Amino acid sequence: MIVLILCHRVSPKIRDTSEAFTARQTRSLIYPEGTNWVQMVVGIGFPVELRKESVTWGATLKSYYLLPTNSNDILHPSIDYERKRRSFSRWDIYSAIKNFMDKFNFGTGKSCLMRAICEAALAPFDEKTGLLAEIMHVVLTPSTTSEEVQDYTDLEYHAAEELGKTSSNCARLFSECSTVYFLEQLTKIFT
Repeated sequence: MIVLILCHRVSPKIRDTSEAFTARQTRSLIYPEGTNWVQMVVGIGFPVELRKESVTWGATLKSYYLLPTNSNDILHPSIDYERKRRSFSRWDIYSAIKNFMDKFNFGTGKSCLMRAICEAALAPFDEKTGLLAEIMHVVLTPSTTSEEVQDYTDLEYHAAEELGKTSSNCARLFSECSTVYFLEQLTKIFT
């Protein structure tokens, strides 16, 4: 009997919670909806002294990145990461160098470029010469590319490299280039 009385007294206090879970809070990945971003502000200021006043002139740069709130932001990004074809190739760079040399009277542009490739193969840059030498080594070594030649005349650059590896007189091989020690002159410009 006492158990029945206790059950009767407790039963009105038991709530029906079946309707309490019908509305659920929206789930978020890591960061909830709203103001969620990573922000970086960089600024620099310079004091400017005037006769009676002092002014600080400055500039700031502000950048922010919105954080993901949904897994679709990660699975389907708005940025396309598909690899695209390069906008220019080694052969385009060689063409630009050749045209530059023709324009500024270095001699025959193609001959001077081939002489530079030959001289770079004859006396390769070492790792102590720095970043510019590394860049010049990559540019002046056609065998470092896996790109297909655009024109059959581009094979002449590969031949100039091979001649530099086997021959010791690039100036005689490419005599149309009027500049003496062409690669040496070129490196003096950049150093």
